[in-house]
Amino acid sequence: MKLLFVAGQLNRIVEHYHFKSFDLYPSGPLFLSNLPAYWSEVNPNVDAVLVLDEGSMGSSSTSRQEWLTLLSQMETAIGAPQIIAITRDRDVERYLQSLMPRFKLLSVEFSNDIRVTIEFISQAVLSNVEVKSRRVQAEASAAEVKTNRLSEPEHAQEKKSSFLDRLLKKNKNVTERTATDALTKQLEKISRGMSRVVAVTGHRGSGVTSTVVNVASEASKRGLSTIIIDLDIQYRTMNMYFNSFHERTKKDDVIHASLIRTLARPQDYTTTTYQIKDNLWLTSLGYDFKDRLLVEQFYNAAKLISLLSLLRSKFNLILLDMPLDLCEPFHDILIHIDTFGLCVPNNIYAVLNTLKNMEAVLDNETIAYLNAKSRLVVTQYNDRSRFQQEQFTPEAVSRVMTSGLLDSFMYETKVAGFVPYSQEFDGQIEADMPIVHTSKEHEHAFGSILLRLMEGTS
Repeated sequence: MKLLFVAGQLNRIVEHYHFKSFDLYPSGPLFLSNLPAYWSEVNPNVDAVLVLDEGSMGSSSTSRQEWLTLLSQMETAIGAPQIIAITRDRDVERYLQSLMPRFKLLSVEFSNDIRVTIEFISQAVLSNVEVKSRRVQAEASAAEVKTNRLSEPEHAQEKKSSFLDRLLKKNKNVTERTATDALTKQLEKISRGMSRVVAVTGHRGSGVTSTVVNVASEASKRGLSTIIIDLDIQYRTMNMYFNSFHERTKKDDVIHASLIRTLARPQDYTTTTYQIKDNLWLTSLGYDFKDRLLVEQFYNAAKLISLLSLLRSKFNLILLDMPLDLCEPFHDILIHIDTFGLCVPNNIYAVLNTLKNMEAVLDNETIAYLNAKSRLVVTQYNDRSRFQQEQFTPEAVSRVMTSGLLDSFMYETKVAGFVPYSQEFDGQIEADMPIVHTSKEHEHAFGSILLRLMEGTS
């Protein structure tokens, strides 16, 4: 069965899904606004058209006009297929349902999942396409079938299995693509339908930004919709890791002021944030952004809380680049963060420097909260590092961190993982390629960190 998929940039991800009974078209992005023209030019021979929320990038009124234009065109098309809208927005669901009496080819399905699953798509197709289309066909040919059967020999009138019976039997064996390794299986178990706000923190120079970039890249590669919020407007290192973003800031005023514009109008995040690739987005500031008044007006905890509230329903993972010294001015958002990834290299100087930074910028209550919500990420891990004559392992770093050196940071902090140090680590900025893409070792390291951060600390 051939399905035309309309999900904007999400098409690139969904085309890698494995449907045993369905073939997806086209290859590449397709939006609702482009569909009428695409249909006229290509006239694709498909059994159904699936439209997801990601297929519409405009305002609510624009989206409604796009739907009316499409349905009016398809209504008069010969052999027009069933059009199935899968939405996570109740307002969209109600509007499309109001159109169904007029446009018989339209069906609407509501999904509670943040990311629509393979099973949901399969069920929507089976219930809205096959059953309906076969029922219409059966009704149209009922008289002819009856006449033909009267003229058949008696032995030919034995009950034959219907197409629908065969389809349902086949459907029992339809399964989505299975994981090929234990890490992927674990990630798939916890990620479906989940949204997490994770703040990566640590003293400056401990690998905070590098951890954010690589965890986000790994999450995106594994199919999680991910957005990076770069709160470190003092150094703005994201410009170095993502050169395409930096180049865009020099040409586009909206992206140049992306973080401020997104904080000012969270509902417009699709136009004020920068799409790095597929389902990975970034909001930060260009190097040359100097408007102090706008920063004072919008760069604050209240605006960030509003933004996080909206993004939770749009993304599986929201990653904050948030060095320790920002935890105080953004104190009020801490309760809205599910997990902190605390970056600490495995040397005693880094451990002491981290605790010293906490004590300098945070009160005891905040430090205790950070302690309870943190998972340790050992960055630039050196397997030759020693402490008290023993290898300074990630678990040993955790024990030293909570050994009483700082009274408010004394409870066990579980280890999210460690990043093996390599010569390529310092070169990833110049190469414009996160180190997670350079080796299986780093892929597994950041995949494990992603898993533990998504699991949370509870």
